[in-house]
Amino acid sequence: MDELSRRFSDFLQDRQNILISTHINPDGDGVGSEVAIRDYLRAQGKQVTIVNDDPVPHYFTFLDPLQEIKLYADSTELFRHADACIVVDVSEWGRLGKIADDIQQMNIPLMCIDHHLVRAPIGQVNLIDATASSTGELIYLILQSVNADMTMTMLEAIYVCLLTDTGSFRFNNTTGRTHRIAAELLESGVNFLNIYSRIYESYSISRSRLMGELLRDMRFECDNHIAWYVLSQDRLRETGAALWETEGFSELPRFINGVQMSLMFTEANDGATKVSFRSKGKIAVNTLAGIWGGGGHKYAAGAVLPFSLRKTIQTVIPIAVDYYQKNINATH
Repeated sequence: MDELSRRFSDFLQDRQNILISTHINPDGDGVGSEVAIRDYLRAQGKQVTIVNDDPVPHYFTFLDPLQEIKLYADSTELFRHADACIVVDVSEWGRLGKIADDIQQMNIPLMCIDHHLVRAPIGQVNLIDATASSTGELIYLILQSVNADMTMTMLEAIYVCLLTDTGSFRFNNTTGRTHRIAAELLESGVNFLNIYSRIYESYSISRSRLMGELLRDMRFECDNHIAWYVLSQDRLRETGAALWETEGFSELPRFINGVQMSLMFTEANDGATKVSFRSKGKIAVNTLAGIWGGGGHKYAAGAVLPFSLRKTIQTVIPIAVDYYQKNINATH
């Protein structure tokens, strides 16, 4: 960690006006990582602003009580004055949204902090550790290494990263180190019950209805070992749910006995379709996502196909079934 911490400090040493961002449709790990780094850098006397392409989901807004996190559409001028940008939980241009254009066009020095392995990281400095359960875990270790004075807001933000990206410490990216960090956070005063309630016990009626419809219409292949389901724009409109409210829906089949692999098809506004691949641990799905130019973790990955919802399903399902049958046999 000393090498990552040195590169982190060296990149920031002479830079004063810093922007922080994360991927489109920000999740708990993205928002928590942004807040933790922002507060650390502000304590160093730097001017720091968080700018995202999409709004913060309401169940993470408690991390930003003053509503300081800005939307890119309202903040494009900020990029003209930035002398550095840090992106967290992402290291691919395509996942940054419109923000990517300004960073590239204005040649803003960029640092990526991430726990996803990608083929070609985009940063001038790339701090990537795929052994970390979350980007927040990696950031916590870096901040510890530079002897950061961790405020309660920073500690809570890191806990949100760990909690959400490990599925409440039940996904296979959870390690002993993850639990040790969580213990340190609790011993420092983090109220884990309050955080859990804010995130997982504050669903809107529209989100709950949408979840129920997806579960009702879920389909199965390969003797129920593969589950797949469809999130269309029509269904979002019918239930009144916002796209950001679907965070975590790709994990729903994990609760179903016998399901080893799942796919969630999400229809985008531009006519493309996002496919989220999940596995309980017997089948590596990042290779499957890679067939369509996607990637991610071994057991949690995604890809975007430039096809309609129907064509994407017709294209992906047969290949996914064949992939499962070949790989599940190889594990026996």
